[in-house]
Amino acid sequence: MRTNDIFRKITNALSMDTQQIQALFAATNIDLSDKEVANLLKTDYQPGFEAMPDYILLIFLDNLIDAKRGKKADTVTEPVAKHQKIANNEVLKKLRIAFNLHEQDVRDVFKLVTIELTKSDLSALFRKPGNSHFKACDDELLLDFIEGLGKWLQQK
Repeated sequence: MRTNDIFRKITNALSMDTQQIQALFAATNIDLSDKEVANLLKTDYQPGFEAMPDYILLIFLDNLIDAKRGKKADTVTEPVAKHQKIANNEVLKKLRIAFNLHEQDVRDVFKLVTIELTKSDLSALFRKPGNSHFKACDDELLLDFIEGLGKWLQQK
């Protein structure tokens, strides 16, 4: 899945405007102009589209965690490597952390988009990739989760 699609879906679900997006990136000294933000939010067939590297989405998600939960005291933030890739499971995990979602909350988010997951199915999504019970999160499931998260947050 394209990182732009994930980024666009998250910002739409959270009803984030350009200034809020810029403020999240500014926390790590990344200054984006209004035009750069708009280009990242475009689909690949729109003129001006700019592909978002994986590491930029990682920075965005890490900054979202810091904004929602606060920075951990006495920790040194490791810089994100420019070649670092991000898997759908990692996006799911970072969103869960950012919004402090417990198991039942995650299941409720999925229920809002008519997806029923068992406890074992859910825990498999959050396991490490080498674990024998690990299950990869497909693109559709991730996008449905983000959509459900937007609905869940509106209900709060």
